[in-house]
Amino acid sequence: MTAPHIPGLTDLRPLGAGGFATVYTAHQAQLGRDVAVKIDNRVLVDERDRRRFLREAQAAAKLSGHPHVVGVHDANITGHGTPYIVMELCTGGSLSDQLDQQGSLPPERVRDLGIKLADALAAAHQEGVLHRDIKPANILVDRYGTPKLADFGLAALLDAQGGSTVTRDALSPSYAPPEAFAMAEPTPQADVYSLAATLYTLLAGKPPRPVPWPITSFDQLGEILRRPVPAVPGVPPALHEALARALHPDANLRTPSAAQLRDELIDPMRMPTVPVSAPPKRRTWPLVAGAAGLVVAVVAGLVVWNPFGKEQTTAQGAGPSTPQQGGAEDIPPFLKKCDNAGFCVDKSTCYRGINTIGGTAASARKVGSCADEHYWEAFGGGWLSGEIPAVDSDELLASAEVKNVCTPALMKAVTRPNVDTTGWNITAVGYKDGSRSYFLCMGAEPGAGEVVTSAFGS
Repeated sequence: MTAPHIPGLTDLRPLGAGGFATVYTAHQAQLGRDVAVKIDNRVLVDERDRRRFLREAQAAAKLSGHPHVVGVHDANITGHGTPYIVMELCTGGSLSDQLDQQGSLPPERVRDLGIKLADALAAAHQEGVLHRDIKPANILVDRYGTPKLADFGLAALLDAQGGSTVTRDALSPSYAPPEAFAMAEPTPQADVYSLAATLYTLLAGKPPRPVPWPITSFDQLGEILRRPVPAVPGVPPALHEALARALHPDANLRTPSAAQLRDELIDPMRMPTVPVSAPPKRRTWPLVAGAAGLVVAVVAGLVVWNPFGKEQTTAQGAGPSTPQQGGAEDIPPFLKKCDNAGFCVDKSTCYRGINTIGGTAASARKVGSCADEHYWEAFGGGWLSGEIPAVDSDELLASAEVKNVCTPALMKAVTRPNVDTTGWNITAVGYKDGSRSYFLCMGAEPGAGEVVTSAFGS
């Protein structure tokens, strides 16, 4: 293997290789120190991917001052188009190495590791940086025995040359949260799940829900991902409950933040009083189109995910609320009164994609401007009579109070001149506005993929 040329570095020697990258040790002559260089195998030919990688590497460098984050010294693109990061050299190996050599770790050691790593993760999230691939192999140990989260800054590479948020091939299956298999938008809660899975593995010597990969069927995957987390002999109940809560398959019922997980590990009294085995009761939303078994579909930015088979439930509140009538307050956000007596979009409002995870309401990630790449555009909407139903976007569209609003006729009425939206796909997504709920009607041109134009609004 011929080592690539990296400016300022000499004596590159392979240290290890994975599915997507090779790690080298190198000498940085100007500062007289040894460093690690991770060179990805993927070529970034798209200028947007290159810029994004460098932005994320810069964000990761801001975390370098945290005692439990591997320091980032430099990042760039090689002459062959492959991205690399120059990092602090950790000579103590990884926690995966320790697990292989020593077996499972004692509970008090794992608890201490969890507090330190959750604090590092909380600091990253505070800076707006997600990790997206936490596992024992990505936690390194420096020469002083200090554990450190590695590979911040490489998350952007999971998106490179792909139209989705994450590729399944890039997942670490036994450490990825259920929603990741649906290529849902990455979140801090997903990182919390992966960290908890890592800590559990250090306790038990195996992941909490080992996923055979490749899976033989989606039914098999759905069954695995909803299994309860087994207790590990000798582990204090409070530690088990903290990890089990962070491993809940439903992101809405999971420990909400890395800071919360850290605090629960420090002081079990900070844990919620509701046991992890008894999630809040839910009442069923009448389904317009039932779905049996696990479904994963990605069509023009629409993600549907039901890991719970027929157990489609919602997390609605005690009862519906009635919108107050009269005045400007009676107009939902992003909308205005239309000439045809309904609500239409006020300004161009666009969304990167729509995500649905079984048992939760559909959601959509708004882009900063419709000049940014997006799939969906809002064109109308209205108030909901109660809480947002925990169903996918098409089921919300089919409900009685939405289907007569989000129509091709309204879309045509609010379309900009010289734009033809005939035959566009239509769906709907619910949102909260204080104590009230509303929905937005959304349209997308079939087969157009990501666009940077808008057909509605000013």
